[in-house]
Amino acid sequence: MFKPRPGQNEVINYRSGKMGIAAVPGSGKTHTLSHLAARLVASQDLAEDQEILIVTLVNSAVDNFSSRVAGFLREFNLLPGIGYRVRTLHGLAYDIIREEPAMAGLDNHFTIIDESAASATLNQVVDAWKRAHPDFIRAYTAENQVPEQLGKPWNELLVSLATSFIKQAKDYELTPEMIRTRLDKLKEPYPLLEMGFGIYGAYQQALKYRGAVDFEDLIRLAYKVLVNNRDYLERLRRRWPVILEDEAQDSSMIQEKLLSLLCGDDGNWVRVGDPNQAIFETFTTAEPRLLREFLEREDVTPVDLKYSGRSARSIIELANFLNRWSQQDHPVEELRGTLSEPYIHPTPPGDPQPNPPDTPGNIIIFDKKLQPDEESKTVANSARKWLTENPQGTLAILVPRNARGAEVVEQLTALKVPFLEMLRSSKATRDAAQALSDILGFFAHPSARKNLLNAVLSIVSVKYGKATSEEHAKEIRQLVNASDQPENLIFPTISEAISGEKEISAEMLLKQAAACLNQWQQAVLLPIDQTVMTISMNLFNEPVDLALAYKLAVLLGSAAALNPEWRLPDFCRELEEIAGNRYRLYGFSDEDTGFDPDTHKGVAVISTMHKAKGLEWDRVYLVSVNNYDFPSAQNGDSYMSEKWFVRGHLNLEAELIAQLKALVKNDMVALKLPEGQATQDARLDYAAERLRLLYVGITRARRELVITYNTGQRGDCHEALPLTALKDHLEQNNAD
Repeated sequence: MFKPRPGQNEVINYRSGKMGIAAVPGSGKTHTLSHLAARLVASQDLAEDQEILIVTLVNSAVDNFSSRVAGFLREFNLLPGIGYRVRTLHGLAYDIIREEPAMAGLDNHFTIIDESAASATLNQVVDAWKRAHPDFIRAYTAENQVPEQLGKPWNELLVSLATSFIKQAKDYELTPEMIRTRLDKLKEPYPLLEMGFGIYGAYQQALKYRGAVDFEDLIRLAYKVLVNNRDYLERLRRRWPVILEDEAQDSSMIQEKLLSLLCGDDGNWVRVGDPNQAIFETFTTAEPRLLREFLEREDVTPVDLKYSGRSARSIIELANFLNRWSQQDHPVEELRGTLSEPYIHPTPPGDPQPNPPDTPGNIIIFDKKLQPDEESKTVANSARKWLTENPQGTLAILVPRNARGAEVVEQLTALKVPFLEMLRSSKATRDAAQALSDILGFFAHPSARKNLLNAVLSIVSVKYGKATSEEHAKEIRQLVNASDQPENLIFPTISEAISGEKEISAEMLLKQAAACLNQWQQAVLLPIDQTVMTISMNLFNEPVDLALAYKLAVLLGSAAALNPEWRLPDFCRELEEIAGNRYRLYGFSDEDTGFDPDTHKGVAVISTMHKAKGLEWDRVYLVSVNNYDFPSAQNGDSYMSEKWFVRGHLNLEAELIAQLKALVKNDMVALKLPEGQATQDARLDYAAERLRLLYVGITRARRELVITYNTGQRGDCHEALPLTALKDHLEQNNAD
């Protein structure tokens, strides 16, 4: 039975109007919103065709809300599944368009391309644009760099620029034609905007050719449908008399406009979120200020959910200190509004979820200077010791970037610590993708010694284990380098099986790998998905590896269908993206179906801090809290968005989006701001987001928290400024 806390009472007694709820971490907002939905279903006089609409951000939250609302309805002696609808914003937009596709300019058989297909299409468009505009790259390349030698870095940056431009343009409801019209009115050339327009236009043409839309199109088109069809809008307003919105701090402008239109001036709309947990601004078109502005509106009833039973009091106090410090003492005045009230309050006496008890030393800030690999080893060893002593406990190692997570996984693997990944891809996926990439890379350029060596070592690693591959790597390298014509090594004499040998030699391993390559030569003539499966059936033995290989084969087959001109090097590039944890392979993750840390006791969960939002563990490690991953707009800080090969260390994405926003507003003053101004502004925005990310990381911990930092790849990083403040605060408390 739900026993509401102060604040929760006000929410569950809501009946009409507009309400804005600021919910601190661990305040039970999902539970509260679900109970409110069930009470509205039970108490509202809903017609058979009416529903309470619940809108959230990700698919896993849909399942969570659906199950909780159903449970509360059973308590009210009502049938679950009736009187409410739970959808993501994109799912809601699809529902709207599906009923009236013609109003969106689509036929009845339109398709939605997924992330992998959209990425493949955009890569193709960018590659064509890059070849046609070499002067653009030369103009923006740093003086000490050679543009022709920066093919891959520039391609990755252009794809990133195009992705951000297209998302932002669609959020502003701008078509390529509308952008062209605005550009033609300008008296001066703007190369960045021309680049954005050129790629956006070609990308939309590619989608139109396929009769498809992408996820960013959905909300824009749904809004267009409702604006242009008043009768349909009124029908939907009647169908959904109350809208409950979760994670409102991550709404973008077009998302807010869509829900606002569905609600109407006199409608019923409850928005729940936490501006202090707005951590997706850099990666999406989310605008955290929108929720803050909503909470301050005169027609909105504001409510604070400030009580949290998640964390021990000392951890709550640490998070609150970070909040106060950022408001009052941050040396950069522009960042003092990053975090705000409400502060987190421990649960009141008699609460059904009391805070975990404090234990001596349950917060550790490890301030020793560590190189990245030393930090990974230290954390992995500490996690192994804790899990041994607490086999029923939950533990997470949270990293700011996927690449750091992969490095921690390697250390956990070496120590044989059981782990579970919540990164873009799993270690097994990355290893399989890398092995297949190395093998296909050899067939793409068989005369290259490096390609042969990589293929041989990958085959040996898969078939005989990584330890065997590393043990004989030097000798195998010498054998390959000693051959006048290394490609002839794939035509060996019949090699003997070595499984029964007492001692395995490098020569035997080379012959076995060469025999495999010889066997697979004909498979390269097949379509890419069949090539991958033919190689995999002989390469992998474990069912999970074969399942992964099948998934990779399907992915490459889809890419081939979208890009018929692709050859082996292109498919190798796709596999390298997965192997480098830069690309997500769907279907082997808990992210889409929900993740419950309490079902993984005794296991180290490795996750980015972004993906950990909404989750909690008994013990949490926050790693790499240095001035690179958590800059604070201080001298000496560096920013991953400022590429080393771009002249003047410009943040081209920030410069491009600032120009696009100025173009939308017809703000000629902003459009003519000196180059580099947007880069400086973006530093502040990024530092603010990273400060909120640290706050989110701290509030994932129930009982124990460990924070570490590293000195970076070049050894020139130091602990992040907020970490110094936290450390000094703890030392002062201990001294008192």
